[in-house]
This record gives sequence, structure tokens and C-alpha cells, in this order.
Amino acid sequence: MSILKESVGPNDVRIKINTVGICGSDVHYYLHGRIGPFIVKEPMVLGHEASGTVIEVGTNVKNLKVGDRVCMEPGIPDLNSRATLLGMYNLDPAVRFWATPPIHGCLRENGSSSGHVYLQVAG
Repeated sequence: MSILKESVGPNDVRIKINTVGICGSDVHYYLHGRIGPFIVKEPMVLGHEASGTVIEVGTNVKNLKVGDRVCMEPGIPDLNSRATLLGMYNLDPAVRFWATPPIHGCLRENGSSSGHVYLQVAG
């Protein structure tokens, strides 16, 4: 699948996925192929509750480094939205989610994307 060949851009972080939770929405997509208006029309990677280790960072990324352990926020906010700029990215009306068409999930070896929120894990 082409999603496994993602490149890391200047604002991106590549994460080696260590753990992925499977929740009710993943099971629903698997069994029924849709949730409300979100319809699976082509093969899709599930999983949106994940943790892992940073294995590559883009040139503009300053808050994470290779080797950092992170939890991954499943919501993908618009980084320029008013809500995100006010620090309330979870209230962005245009927020998208991993494992919700057309966005692939993170039940895979590694993944990267800009616009995701990665929370560093202590230790």
C-alpha cells in the first residue's frame, strides 16, 4: 500500500508504532464499512489510539527528537484554525481523525504526518 511509503516533510514526525488500541469505531468500520456519513470505499488501515517512539523528525520540528516516546492524539486539527491557535485544537470544527475515511489509521509498523499532536511520555 502506498501509505507505507510516506515521506517525512519539514513539519512531520515519523513514529515507530509500539502499541495500538482497537476501539468500537475500528470494530464498527471492520464489520459494517461505515459510521454515519464516513464510508470505507477502499482498503483502509484501522487504529487511532497509539503510542510509539520517534524515529525521524522534520527540519522544522523542535519539540521532539529521535528516541522520544510519545502518545499520539487521534485527532488531526487544522493547525491554522482559530481553535487550534487558541490552544483548543480538540474543538476545531474541521478536525479529522485517524482511521476515519479518508484518513488511514496507525495499526501499522510506522507512520508519519504533519498536523498530528504527539505527547511526549516521561521516562
